[in-house]
Amino acid sequence: MAELFEMHEIRRFLPLPYEEAMAPRLKRAQERLQGSALRRSGPGAPGTGPALLRICGLAGSIRAQGRTLVVVEDGGLSSGVQGLAGLLGDGDPGRVRFLGGLPPPGELREALELAAHGEILLLAAGRRDAPAAALLRGALEERYGGEAERHVLGGLPGDGEEGAGLFSAAGLLALAVLGVDVTALLAGAAAMEERCGTASFENPAWRYAAVRRQLCRSGFTVELLCCWDAALCALLEWAAGRFAAAEGKGGRALFPVAVDYSRAFCTLGQYIQEGPRLFVETAVRLEGDGDEPLSRLREAAEEGTMLSHTDHGVPNLILRPGGRTAEALGGLVAFLQRVCGLSACMGDADLFACPGVEDCEARIAGQLALSGGEGGRWRAGSRERVPAGIL
Repeated sequence: MAELFEMHEIRRFLPLPYEEAMAPRLKRAQERLQGSALRRSGPGAPGTGPALLRICGLAGSIRAQGRTLVVVEDGGLSSGVQGLAGLLGDGDPGRVRFLGGLPPPGELREALELAAHGEILLLAAGRRDAPAAALLRGALEERYGGEAERHVLGGLPGDGEEGAGLFSAAGLLALAVLGVDVTALLAGAAAMEERCGTASFENPAWRYAAVRRQLCRSGFTVELLCCWDAALCALLEWAAGRFAAAEGKGGRALFPVAVDYSRAFCTLGQYIQEGPRLFVETAVRLEGDGDEPLSRLREAAEEGTMLSHTDHGVPNLILRPGGRTAEALGGLVAFLQRVCGLSACMGDADLFACPGVEDCEARIAGQLALSGGEGGRWRAGSRERVPAGIL
């Protein structure tokens, strides 16, 4: 089996052994993940048997009827679904629309227009009381009256248990509507879960979680999740968001940023090479896509950039999940989720809490109340307790 995780000349930056000291904490983190509700977020959540068949059947019905699935969510789905669909889907992203709980006015107007005149199915993923979901429900009620609930999706397999993540019922439904083979995706994720189940440094998730933490302790405070492939960048943006939500507590964590060098090499690349020594790079490299000249060019760009950045004081880590297949990318998602959970648990973060977000929500509600708005629609603490950043 090909090596999934590699470290390029890491002893330049971490000359002293750190693995033995970290092993007990990693073991406790793994036990916490294995024994908690986090297991419901994994490939087995709605991912096997009748539940998966129902999701695939519903997706086929949405596609056959020419409906648009409108998903209101709080940031855990859109970039990940769009990233996987861009790599694996059938090229029609318009079948699914994502709205944040407080979307931009233009996006909200378009969605309301679609609810008033088009054929949509509304799905509120994560929190049910988001303002956008309430407004869309109102538009459907105005149009359909007592029949409005036929256009609102609820009761998905596992709904409310595993949260709004890529392997939740909501995530799998959106992916299936976009033409992704979710059965193969989950098969790859399950294989990766088994690969990362070892409680030792034979586990690639242990190695990645440990070196990330040690580099952060050594003063490298920004992690660049980077690629030379624009199609991969959205998935890395999803990963950056998950790491930020899970680890961004208590004033001690790497700050994750997705970087597409195919677009930013001559801009951000200059700063990374000769700016402050804050960065560690994790490069995600997919195997060639069949175009040999382009594949050789990309490989040369990846290798040359890594060598130059390393020589200029930027530690480089490499992830090689395999090719552009559902199995390989399902494994990559599962691996990143596992590392995210281990990293957060090693830092003693509460995986189920987003106190910073809840504080902001309380202040938003207060401002709405002061201005005469419906502050009650945005209730601090009403978020379903799902593992922050893991889903």
